Amino acid sequence: MPKKPAKPHDEFFKATFGRLEIALDYVQKMLPAELVAELDTNKLTRVNGSYVSKTLQEYFSDLIFELPFKRQDLACNICLLFEHKSEVPTHPHLQLLRYILDGMEEQLKQKKKLSPIIPIIIYQGKKRWKVRDLSRYFGKSIPESLLRYLPRFDYHLTHVNALGDEVILALGKSLLVNALFMMKYIREPDFIIQHPQQIFIGLDEEGSPEDFFQVLLVYFVKNTELAPAQVREFIEILPTALNKAAMSTYEKIIAEVKTQADSLLAEERQRTATERQRAEEALQRGEEERQRAEEALQREEEERQRATAALQREEEALQREEEEHQRLNRLIYYLHDVMQLPVSNIAEMMGVEAQYVLELLKQGSAEG
Repeated sequence: MPKKPAKPHDEFFKATFGRLEIALDYVQKMLPAELVAELDTNKLTRVNGSYVSKTLQEYFSDLIFELPFKRQDLACNICLLFEHKSEVPTHPHLQLLRYILDGMEEQLKQKKKLSPIIPIIIYQGKKRWKVRDLSRYFGKSIPESLLRYLPRFDYHLTHVNALGDEVILALGKSLLVNALFMMKYIREPDFIIQHPQQIFIGLDEEGSPEDFFQVLLVYFVKNTELAPAQVREFIEILPTALNKAAMSTYEKIIAEVKTQADSLLAEERQRTATERQRAEEALQRGEEERQRAEEALQREEEERQRATAALQREEEALQREEEEHQRLNRLIYYLHDVMQLPVSNIAEMMGVEAQYVLELLKQGSAEG
């Protein structure tokens, strides 16, 4: 099943209403007759670029057409706004007002004569769009004295889903009819499958643009949940003049989907390989960190052992010193008690102070 585009309805709208013949057909048949009578529709041209600010880009489809009045040297810019969201904007006038101001400021920047801009909204959602005056934003009881300070303008709305089939058919054989039918029933694929002669009316006739039929088919296939078998069965029941082009277009779609799938698969594999490499590098860094920690612990243990050994050597030295001290004392006692030598001689023989000998002997007498 082909993957749905990010903005499928907007893309289809640009591919259809961006065609001059469809825009012209819409102007001539959908705008108020008294307005159309004032316009030189034969001079309708599409304006490259847009005056839409960054704030409004997500709301507008960037389709602007220009045509002059019959009796005046004045161009009328037409903005076609395609609303493909399921919810109706709460304050459409505010969005349109920003757009109109952007457009007129751009006209002045380009040193053009100011032209009125007619906002046209092509709405495809299911929810009802109730047109109301801008003053209603402030409640029904707004004082009449305040109305003069509010911007007053209107917009032309075409709610495609609310158009009856007979109303669309009454527009005659035109690409506009095909576009409106496809927009109306895109969420009802079973109807399109059962009524292809209505959706593609006139497109099997000689001279019909094959590229436009392809746009319709691509929009249908990419935005429905039909299985490939269902699509092929649908193509089989199309008029002979459309069947070959439909099958060729469908095969291109499948090839495109396969290419996209291969690309996504390659990207996923690359992503997986990158993540695996990162994981391996993280594991390696972890192992290196573990080794450094073990080496630090080993160095710490060796340092502890060295400190313990030093302490032990110090204790042994103290013990030897104490043993030597005790031996010296015992020898002094022996020389004094047994050998009966004078204190001065004992001190000289043992290399100590005579006072030390006297203190020792006195301590020994006290203990005895």
